[in-house]
Amino acid sequence: MSSEAARSPNIFTDEYSDAILMASSFYRRCINWGNIVQGNKWKFTKQSVSHGLAFPVPALIAGAVSLLLCGCSASAPQATSEPSTPTQIASQAAAAPSSIPSTTYSRDKTADFKTAKKTAPWLNAIKSVAETEPGRIRVETNFVDPRGGTGSVEAKSAVAICESVVTLFGPRYVSVLEDDGTTFVLFGHPSVPSGACAEV
Repeated sequence: MSSEAARSPNIFTDEYSDAILMASSFYRRCINWGNIVQGNKWKFTKQSVSHGLAFPVPALIAGAVSLLLCGCSASAPQATSEPSTPTQIASQAAAAPSSIPSTTYSRDKTADFKTAKKTAPWLNAIKSVAETEPGRIRVETNFVDPRGGTGSVEAKSAVAICESVVTLFGPRYVSVLEDDGTTFVLFGHPSVPSGACAEV
């Protein structure tokens, strides 16, 4: 035997080796049994033939070997499925339902406010009224503060709007904004008197 053949790995697994050993042992027993039958001049075979039960020994051996090999093939471990890769996990996560409720709290109160104050002289200055958080209301207007000191017409109107919001909705905090988003009047803020709407 060459050195290359000596280094070649065994092609049989433990299960197949056991099967071959079992088949070989069974074969030897069948041969011994056949020799005994032949020594008795095939008495058993002749009697079996007369009853239609003749089973040649080679056929028995071949059938036994086939059954053993088939049994080993059936008992061979099946390949397990590969675990999910990070890409597959990410794809599954991306395919998850996206109907997660928004955590943003906002309640539009513009229509309610304008309906309640439909005769107010500053009604057309209201752009929107929204409850941004429970108890906090923001009023957007189109006012432009002249910045000429307190008590301007725009400032008085903004204070009146703030007081109307407090009376109607009872919030703990109100901010009235100018047209550019600058804070004009506040209620419930430390910079203004407690319980009053004031220009800032």
